[in-house]
Amino acid sequence: MKASVKIRDTGVTVNQVLKLISEGYSYDKILKANSGLTMGDIMASADLARQVIEQIEDEQGKVEIGRGAAFTIVHGQLIALDKIRDKYPRAYRPWPPREDNQLADMFKRGLSLDAISNQLGRQPGAVRIRLEKLELKR
Repeated sequence: MKASVKIRDTGVTVNQVLKLISEGYSYDKILKANSGLTMGDIMASADLARQVIEQIEDEQGKVEIGRGAAFTIVHGQLIALDKIRDKYPRAYRPWPPREDNQLADMFKRGLSLDAISNQLGRQPGAVRIRLEKLELKR
């Protein structure tokens, strides 16, 4: 049986509030639809979710959430790493010197960002940022 955390005497649960946020409802719409809620209740719900994630994440910032779904926290965002790595196997992994050399070589040969991304198994944005870091510009 799932435990539901109710917000004071409103009858609204934290999960209901978080679901509405995840569905794109604005805070104003949530407050209008649930007259007993306050902005502080919404913030407290989000903070509770943050605290739970902090308790279950490991040293590498990875979180496992039911049925083998693996997530990682990158720059403060929860990322579905397994899904990203289906398309980009090297996503969010360190760049070894060998890979930097491959990147520089492909860049100098004039390969497109997408071609480099596909060959290295990295996201196009990661390739672009690495090119900037290596001070390689077209």
